[in-house]
Amino acid sequence: MRICSVAVQKGVVDQVEHLGRSYAANDTSNYSVAHYGDIIYTKSPTGDFLYGIVKQNLLQETVAVSPLYGVFTPLTFGLGYFLHTYFQSAICARNYLLPIVQKGAKNTINITNDTFISSKLYLPLDVEEQKAVADTFIAADREIDLLRQDIEQEKQKKKALMQHLLAGIVRVKI
Repeated sequence: MRICSVAVQKGVVDQVEHLGRSYAANDTSNYSVAHYGDIIYTKSPTGDFLYGIVKQNLLQETVAVSPLYGVFTPLTFGLGYFLHTYFQSAICARNYLLPIVQKGAKNTINITNDTFISSKLYLPLDVEEQKAVADTFIAADREIDLLRQDIEQEKQKKKALMQHLLAGIVRVKI
């Protein structure tokens, strides 16, 4: 089973692929198991996410994560994606976590898994509505990913054109 971490931008990622090496303990038997669709809460402050990161496991496989992470199974995949999208906002994450998290010495976050799920969010209860909202978010995320790919391709084209211009391979008439 792959050992994964959670990153702000990329979500659940393989430690070696994302960080260049594994930070896992030699004995991973006490690691938590996160199935496809599970919600993972990291209790590590990073960037704008002062109280940790919440992401859905979108890798279509079961992975292992540090026992320091909380792993939760939502009632439906759609509900999990709804939460995943909600917690992408640093403001939403802060507003949800601030009242229930205690920060310790050295900026450590003290919160139990039970406390994490004890706070309330107003979410659609109807499963079909959850699915419809999640499908909308998924479609929007796919569109954003395609647009990012387009931007990256245009940057590569610009870079190649600049190299050709500077090398004198291509000339511009003025």
